Amino acid sequence: MQLTKFWNAFKQQLILQVIVAIILGVLVGLVAPELGKQLNVISVIFIKLIKMVIVPLIFVSIIIGICGHHHEKGVGSLAVRSLIYFEIMSIVAIILSFIVTAYLQPGAGFNINMAQGIDVSKYVAQTTTSEGVIAFILGIVPESFLGVLSGHNLLPVVVLSVIVAIAIMRIPRAEREATLAFLKLPNAILFAIIAMIATISPLAAFGAIANAVGQHGLSALLPLGYLVFTIAITMVLFVLLLGVVARFYGFSIFALIRHIKSELLVAFSTSSSESVFPQLLVRLQQFGCSKSVVSFVLPAGYSFNLDGTAIYVVGGALFLQQAYGIPFTFSDYLVLFSIILVTSKGAAGVSGAGFVTLAATLAAVPGHIIPIEGMALLLAIDRFMSDLRTICNVIGNSVATVIIAKAQNEFTPPEKLNTSNVEVFVDEEAK
Repeated sequence: MQLTKFWNAFKQQLILQVIVAIILGVLVGLVAPELGKQLNVISVIFIKLIKMVIVPLIFVSIIIGICGHHHEKGVGSLAVRSLIYFEIMSIVAIILSFIVTAYLQPGAGFNINMAQGIDVSKYVAQTTTSEGVIAFILGIVPESFLGVLSGHNLLPVVVLSVIVAIAIMRIPRAEREATLAFLKLPNAILFAIIAMIATISPLAAFGAIANAVGQHGLSALLPLGYLVFTIAITMVLFVLLLGVVARFYGFSIFALIRHIKSELLVAFSTSSSESVFPQLLVRLQQFGCSKSVVSFVLPAGYSFNLDGTAIYVVGGALFLQQAYGIPFTFSDYLVLFSIILVTSKGAAGVSGAGFVTLAATLAAVPGHIIPIEGMALLLAIDRFMSDLRTICNVIGNSVATVIIAKAQNEFTPPEKLNTSNVEVFVDEEAK
């Protein structure tokens, strides 16, 4: 009887399934590393399935959400508040990372010869942000309607969605209501697909963890453990700062973290914030944020508010600067700060994107004074770093969504929220 009760509870609690999957993944990776490496295919399939629905989901959700404001002034206020908040928190995250890394000096006295013979050219080839701010801005502007919807860059999707939403609000009321009613059908279908995909998230966590441990082993953390510790401490301090801001806006960050604990575990194990994006759309509505705010702020935050990535890039760049013993003046730090402020925007929410962003940052530094080849030192721990920055990104964007909802007076405390008004669903636990 007790076994039956436990099994029924296990089937209904996604967080228990993910925890067990992570433990099993670690064991398989340690005992049978070759098998663990091959099991990554499960995680890859899961993320591919999620990415399949993310772009159309964002496009439809933002349009429905913005049109819920019923006037363009509300859209402008939401966008301005969001962008100001994103920029302020990005600056705070970068400055905090500069201070902690400069103080702890994780790269001081490190044996830089360990980087010799390791090829990082494939990461350097992916660096496209060195062209500067103009190229970044041009990349935001949609060039092709269908091209944007068939790609994976979220920034032009957000812009296109806003343009379409404003256009819909300009047409006569009867046509507008008919258009929105039509869009709600694919929106419901997409979330039904997500509900199906979410059932294999524990398997994805199992495969991803087994691969990470099987490929690098837990011993990969030891030589660069101080750097891992430095970046982890920075992220903890940043989350605590977010908690102070959250308290100022009248909610507890710990209550929010408890609310999205299952999504955090899945994001951590798959090392991808995209893997939980659809689920977060629902969970944040259930926490009290209006659908219109969630539909705009969350996808925008996935491109503009990647604080975990920014912290990692600062830590990685300063680690290499310290390891090579390169003297930096105040102006050098200021240049690096400005570059990271740009390169940390628009990084994809998939595993390894932070490493590419670091390569883009080093490539953009005038004179290339920090050798990109030194990044080979970080390859062994990049998977573990990716897990940390993913968690920080997800928490940061969730907090941002709640804060913007409160600033827009579009937040209903969970205890007063009628959950039947939440139109979408992901899994049984989220109901």
